[in-house]
Amino acid sequence: MVRQRRKFKPRARTSRSLNIDDASPENDQKIQPPSPAGDFWKIDPPLSTRLYEKSALGQRHEDGSITLTASEVLFCHWHRHVPLPDPSWLESELKKNPRLIYEAIIMDVGRNGGEMIVPSIHRPTDEPLAWAVRWHRDRNHLKENYQASVSLATTHDALDWMNLLKWCRQSKAIQVDSELFVIDDELDVTMYKLDLIDPRGDLFSWDRLNADDKATFLQNWKERTLTETGSYVGHHDAWKWHQIGIEHMSGRVLRNEEETYIKQIITQSEEPSSDSFLMDDLLNRGLLLRPGFKYGCRWRVYDGDLNESHAPWLIQPHREAATTWEGVCLSVRLAEGVHKQWVCAIYDDDWNYLRIQRWSPGKNSSST
Repeated sequence: MVRQRRKFKPRARTSRSLNIDDASPENDQKIQPPSPAGDFWKIDPPLSTRLYEKSALGQRHEDGSITLTASEVLFCHWHRHVPLPDPSWLESELKKNPRLIYEAIIMDVGRNGGEMIVPSIHRPTDEPLAWAVRWHRDRNHLKENYQASVSLATTHDALDWMNLLKWCRQSKAIQVDSELFVIDDELDVTMYKLDLIDPRGDLFSWDRLNADDKATFLQNWKERTLTETGSYVGHHDAWKWHQIGIEHMSGRVLRNEEETYIKQIITQSEEPSSDSFLMDDLLNRGLLLRPGFKYGCRWRVYDGDLNESHAPWLIQPHREAATTWEGVCLSVRLAEGVHKQWVCAIYDDDWNYLRIQRWSPGKNSSST
């Protein structure tokens, strides 16, 4: 079988090399390599002034020098022609920090096009997951506050949804974005923007129905016929609660989760569950819920009549969400492939809706 010729050009993958020869002490170096300074690496003026003021690299000290993290040293080596301290420097630093390669690649990719990423060890922040902070390419890091809090992860890292929620809340409180850089085993980086959203629709929830419509619904529902996966409700009156059931066979077909919701929340004949509380919150927002099994989530969620618009959101309860970033990345990619937004529902005193979207440098405006 002859392999079909490709009709497109594969995406070029970045590969950085190290100029080990320049790190040799025998070479006459025009730019002096960084010198050790505790856990950091020091560069003196005048080079330090240019690196700090123009590129927000390092932490500046009273004598005008700056100290760099190892990932910043690699960035300066690749982009500012700064020699490495010695030929075996990388191996030595990897023994101190096994994640250095990941951090350096994320620093390289994240600073693409002039964005300024500064390790939070230089700019301390109270945000729990902040590995770094970021200034947009058109902002002044000497005069303005940073625009984003940056976290990093590998695809195999376990994630804590409550920590993510706390991070997004704190970032929102100081009006900065929450951005996550995920690196895979191929050393390829995908960037995500995380934010808390307030999904709303225009459908009538149970509380907005009048007393007569509620009584009619409950009478029809009590006369339902059970099916293998829910129930069938035959009715002669107009069906007023459009959030519940699917019109079919001259009646209404209810899913099992809708049956459970009615018993637990409406008639209160059973103890309510977390799933029913979440459904109640979403329905009270005027939203329409439909199964999301085709999209790998609990629900696809509409803000109006499903015959008039597509579902903007795919919502997953956090206890059913992936436990590693590899799984989350797959969910977000699938959602965006069908022009939807992936949202994780997390309960903490109230229901919170954490949206995760892919992001690229230069696309700085948040989606609504």
